[in-house]
Amino acid sequence: MNTVVPRLISGAFASVAGMAVLEMVRLKGAALVQQPSLVTMLAACGVLVMLLGIVGCLLPHRFWEKILSQGQQIHSALALPRPMVNHWTGSLLLSGSLVVYFVVLMNIIPQQPPPDNNDQAAFLMQAKTVQETGGPVTLLQRLFAGKYTEANQHPLYVALLSYFPNDEAGKRLSAMCGLCALLIFTMGITRCYGNLIGGITGMLLSINAAYCQLTARIVCEGLLLIFVAGVWLIVLRMPDLRKPSRFPFLLLMGTGLLLGLAWLTKGTALLLMLGLILWLCSYAVNWQRWIPAVLQQHPTDDPAQRTEQKTVPLKRLGLTLALVIASFTVIAAPLLIRNLRVYGSPTFNANSYLLFEDEFSEPHALIKQHGSLRNAAQNYWQSHTMTDMIKREIKGMLWQAFIFLRSLGPLPFGEGRLFFGLLAFPFLIVGLFSETGPARRLYLIWMLLFWLAFAWYLPIAAGERFLIPLLLPSLAFVSLGLVRTGQLLSRRTA
Repeated sequence: MNTVVPRLISGAFASVAGMAVLEMVRLKGAALVQQPSLVTMLAACGVLVMLLGIVGCLLPHRFWEKILSQGQQIHSALALPRPMVNHWTGSLLLSGSLVVYFVVLMNIIPQQPPPDNNDQAAFLMQAKTVQETGGPVTLLQRLFAGKYTEANQHPLYVALLSYFPNDEAGKRLSAMCGLCALLIFTMGITRCYGNLIGGITGMLLSINAAYCQLTARIVCEGLLLIFVAGVWLIVLRMPDLRKPSRFPFLLLMGTGLLLGLAWLTKGTALLLMLGLILWLCSYAVNWQRWIPAVLQQHPTDDPAQRTEQKTVPLKRLGLTLALVIASFTVIAAPLLIRNLRVYGSPTFNANSYLLFEDEFSEPHALIKQHGSLRNAAQNYWQSHTMTDMIKREIKGMLWQAFIFLRSLGPLPFGEGRLFFGLLAFPFLIVGLFSETGPARRLYLIWMLLFWLAFAWYLPIAAGERFLIPLLLPSLAFVSLGLVRTGQLLSRRTA
């Protein structure tokens, strides 16, 4: 049995935990020990993970064989196809999650920061401008004509907000979008996995701090989550393109249309589109040929591994990509045309210039200063060494891990949500092992893209809103992991 991969994973965990502890020591210094706090507990956990990772690297081969043998048995048990889990408690949780979310929103909406020199103020200002110039219909005409030049806030949420561009109505609009996203997503998860997993997912979302806080403010994340929920539910129903089956025309077109609406709402949806394209293309590659022999299982370990992995025919892949990209282009045409006419790039966004800055600056001022995005990139690469860029990315990755785990936690906790995230993370892993469909690969690709992109963006801004599109599938996997763990434990007990 091959033990190289688990040793490498153990070493990676040890390295990441060690760098995280060093970052905490750099930030807190001696106060980390002299004034025990939440960070002290986190540093202690980091030291423990680092030691366990080092031990994992040094474990003898026979111990790893026993661990891997047990792991394969558990994975096989989790990956077995199971019927949908329906229970009366699932129905209770489903209906209760909507009530809980409504009550939570009624309590936290008055506590949100006022729209003063922040993103909420920017959205309100743009919405009032659209209202004064003729409303959403005129906005659409101005986009096609290249007369609407705002390149930061994308137009769809602004158009909806223009009907009532004031503080209270804007918050209610976001709250309604959050409620719709919650309802659509939980009903879809219920249809795929049963009402127990759907109910747990709904309850986790209804008390999730990041979800509730962002859908109680005048920002576009609530609307974005509706489209992300739709995309994920379509992906769960998507057949494996490598297998001979009826070509999913409607599913692929629906995915492109929803991603187009998502991009009209927020620029980060472009990462979702890129991840989807990479996901589809990944099935046209036989990955076994690219994995070094030392990292592969030995032929005697698993006969299934000896069979050559099937790939998607290029003709089928080309038709798939054409449908997704064409449907995306049709729905996103107003913004694509505006960007091409005004800025020379169909996917232009003012915040792209901040990728080549070390601190926040006004994006429109950077456009005037650097001219093209290419000039901004060249200036950054000439003024920074490769070591500087690697340090920026690694530091950002550590912070993104912290932010992601914290985003899994519930209200009313503050930074203490991190420990709820740490408790939920093992169930997220179990949920990923339990899902054997194509959706798991897409989730991992999205996660990688978002972490790499926003790790680099860390010196400019950091927050849970950047990773919020991944919150819905993450909590669905956590719920799946909870139920599968319960099933496995009850089966072993019986």
